[in-house]
Amino acid sequence: MRLQLDTNALLRYTTNDIPKEADMVEVLIKKAKEGTVSLYICEPIFIETAVMLKQYFKFPKGKIVSILSFLINSPELHIENRQGLLRALGVYAEYSVDFVDCVLLVRTQMQNQQIFTFDVRLSLLASSQEKAN
Repeated sequence: MRLQLDTNALLRYTTNDIPKEADMVEVLIKKAKEGTVSLYICEPIFIETAVMLKQYFKFPKGKIVSILSFLINSPELHIENRQGLLRALGVYAEYSVDFVDCVLLVRTQMQNQQIFTFDVRLSLLASSQEKAN
């Protein structure tokens, strides 16, 4: 069986705010480790998860970085753009910008593009990253 996990599944698993649902996700992950199910997570789900952990659950940035890093590095999960997400997470951990902006920045770097934005912090970060490369 091949399953795509959504944001709610990741939130239940990482926050345990609804223990019954968190347990269900944990069972799926155990099955993925055993090889009886394949679990997939696409890039937008990580972005939405970061937003929800920050805005709804009020988690500090360090905890969000730890949670996302744990998930992205989990070998039993099939992660869309794993390396790009890890790079974006590194930028997010270091700079005062939203995770979605970090994903955009890394994506543009990987595709040899530049960012057009009115977001001052993102613009400054993109400029500094271009000069560093």
